[in-house]
Amino acid sequence: MTIKSTIGIAGFLALFVLISISFAGLSGPAPIPAPPTFNIHTNQTILCKGLTNFIPITVVNTGGSTVSTGAGPSNVTVVGGTTMQSVQLSITPSKTLLLEGNGTATIGSVKPASSVTARIPVFVANNASLITTVEVGVNYYYLQLYSDSETRNLTFETAQCPSQLSVNMTPKTLTSGEIQNVTIKLRNNGNIVLTNLNVRWALPALDGAVVGSQQTNIASLAPGNTYQVNASIFVSRNASIESFPVNLTATFYSNGSLEQVLNSTSIVPTGAINLHPSGLTLSPSAVSPGGIFSVSFVLTDIGTSGASAASAYAILPQNFSAYGSNPVYIGDIAADAQAPVTVTLVAGPHTRLGNYTIPIKINYLNGLRQNQTETMNVPVNVTNSNSTRLGSGTSPNGVRVTTGSGSSGLIELVLLIALAIVGWLYYNERKKNKKQRHQQ
Repeated sequence: MTIKSTIGIAGFLALFVLISISFAGLSGPAPIPAPPTFNIHTNQTILCKGLTNFIPITVVNTGGSTVSTGAGPSNVTVVGGTTMQSVQLSITPSKTLLLEGNGTATIGSVKPASSVTARIPVFVANNASLITTVEVGVNYYYLQLYSDSETRNLTFETAQCPSQLSVNMTPKTLTSGEIQNVTIKLRNNGNIVLTNLNVRWALPALDGAVVGSQQTNIASLAPGNTYQVNASIFVSRNASIESFPVNLTATFYSNGSLEQVLNSTSIVPTGAINLHPSGLTLSPSAVSPGGIFSVSFVLTDIGTSGASAASAYAILPQNFSAYGSNPVYIGDIAADAQAPVTVTLVAGPHTRLGNYTIPIKINYLNGLRQNQTETMNVPVNVTNSNSTRLGSGTSPNGVRVTTGSGSSGLIELVLLIALAIVGWLYYNERKKNKKQRHQQ
């Protein structure tokens, strides 16, 4: 038996391979002569998980037996080697060792001082132990009238060996509390057609559930080809914070041998962020060319996760500009929390009368620190009203305005009014949300 020096436990395994435990069961007319002495061994030390292994088992008839001719030690005749006849080998299945076919092999006769090798296909499950013992039954006849049944053990190391089929799933980031579409991709990396493919997918019940079918069958997959399966997964709001596995299992036949691929894909759940604007107020409601005005609203995160580093940025039409900062920094908004927002703008002195739409983009970071954007559209009506106007000079963003006079106090008044409005909106929204939660 040859053992690779690179396997650290090969010497340990060799002892088990060489040591056979025998449970003899003799039958035939009395007196029953002693059966021929034999042993079994294999030159294979590693079984591949998830694959069908053709285990070579060699039966060696070491020769020599005795035939008793009467009572007492003086009536014993030593006979030369006895042939093992109609030898049949069988492997005992277990939870991690599954038989291909009936798990037996018939090797005929084994003469004294000779050996015969047979191969028995055994499928080794992916959850097999690092060290596994295979029970081999040896049944044969000798001297025409007698039979012997014995059990010998062979011990192997198990390992993950390369497979022709690769199975992967994308995306690997899913939003909790929602049904997500995923793609399962299979690829034949070998040079043999794979047949009768069965693919199954599942995830822990605490983290979610598969929506719809949990498996698919594929008749064949040619070398170098790929096959995609679309599936839907619901991710629970209480899914594991860091990650949870989606177990992908594929079984198939390669050149007539059963193989299995197990891929446990780690999924990172992210909470759903849903920023809902409410209480939109324009102050003053009548905007005139050269006038300043404020857009105030309250953002409520009605999702399952908080938004970080939120800000509001106005996309300004021609002749409009920002009064002060653009974007306006909002900060963090936790789930079920609210934040008041005020964006102050200026309608330029040459702004034509009419209706305008000013998009305001809400930018924030999700739980994975990825940039996300939501947009709200604000309708603005520019008329010839007596709304507050900037006096001659330059606005904070460098826009030159020349309408009106003595407006410093009025500007401050508009800003105070905007602040009061947003405070009032924020108070009302919080009061309304508390009432709704209390009623629930």
